[in-house]
Amino acid sequence: MRRNRIAVGLLWILSLVGISFYGGPVSYGFFILTTLLPLIGLLYLVCVRMRFTIYQRLEGKTFVSRQAIPYFFTLQNESFFAFASVRVFFYSDFSKVVDLADGEEYELLPGSGISEDTSLICRYRGSYHVGIRDVEITDFLRLFRMHYKNPEPLEVMIYPEVATVSELRDVRLTRSLSREALLGDTVPDPIVREYIAGDDRRRIHAAASAREGKWMTRRFAGEEQEGVAVVVGTHRASDKPTEYLPAENRILEIALALSRYFAAEGIPVRAFHRCEELSESVITDNASFETYYRTCAEVPFLPVYEDRLLFAELLPRTSLRSSHAVILTLGEWSAETARFARILNESGVPVVAFVVSGDPSADEDSRPFVHTEIIPVSPETAITEVL
Repeated sequence: MRRNRIAVGLLWILSLVGISFYGGPVSYGFFILTTLLPLIGLLYLVCVRMRFTIYQRLEGKTFVSRQAIPYFFTLQNESFFAFASVRVFFYSDFSKVVDLADGEEYELLPGSGISEDTSLICRYRGSYHVGIRDVEITDFLRLFRMHYKNPEPLEVMIYPEVATVSELRDVRLTRSLSREALLGDTVPDPIVREYIAGDDRRRIHAAASAREGKWMTRRFAGEEQEGVAVVVGTHRASDKPTEYLPAENRILEIALALSRYFAAEGIPVRAFHRCEELSESVITDNASFETYYRTCAEVPFLPVYEDRLLFAELLPRTSLRSSHAVILTLGEWSAETARFARILNESGVPVVAFVVSGDPSADEDSRPFVHTEIIPVSPETAITEVL
């Protein structure tokens, strides 16, 4: 395109020299032609923009991530002149159109169109635009190009994928979350937990109470615990969709995969997350898991849903402290998270924290407590490699 502009510019200069030194109808005609050509090209682009039509369609608006979605689009020339060059660009940050290259060029004759019946794949859970993002048109002399955004983009609601986990392969998970450990009836002795109204006062641990600034009581071997707790952090730490969508998607995928695995193993799950208020779901079978899945699919992540507020509402919950283990799926490891894990450990509850970050090595050396495992996770790592 730059070469064409230079060529037309040189021709215009030559025509200007011709009328300056020679004159005559030929020189003036050549000058008028080289002057009008760029103007005609611009007028052509305006006409193409006004007459060009995009049709695209999806069968529905709600889908599951990483599943092929039937997708159809047509580029239509409804005018009496040809479209010399039309290039189509797709939304590609979160979705991919199968078998079609981004920026592919088409030429459309009058009254003709190009139709593509294909599919697209959305990578992350959330609500966003897919399909044709914008179009680039070029004039017949390739002097100018015009970009314009598709005025009617397709918006989809994508639910998270549920991975099937047949066994926990990570040695850290196996150590803390093995089926035998989670179905057992006892915990190590002696371990302390926060005092709950009705506890025997003779079990109060004086040193731990002084250290914590509140009553702490001993938990003895034989004290019953129930299943596993899964805690989902809904704090959004970034305002960029390219950063928060992959992380939020992976946080929910881990929680769903583990909840489904434990329920299938006959291990009851209590799942917690906080939006406007704390929400608790009990998962024991397929029906209760499907209910939890629908809840997770639409749970919002917002900056105001801070992890510290979630922890503050969770700690008084007896159902949390009576769990065999607590699994955290969060966007970051913070001082509040460490304090929460320490309190649970002192109550005899082991903690496994999945910290989803774009830099998984950031938390490699964070091992604050004997009964807490921190597993850094990249948003792009396959879920089967994480578990």
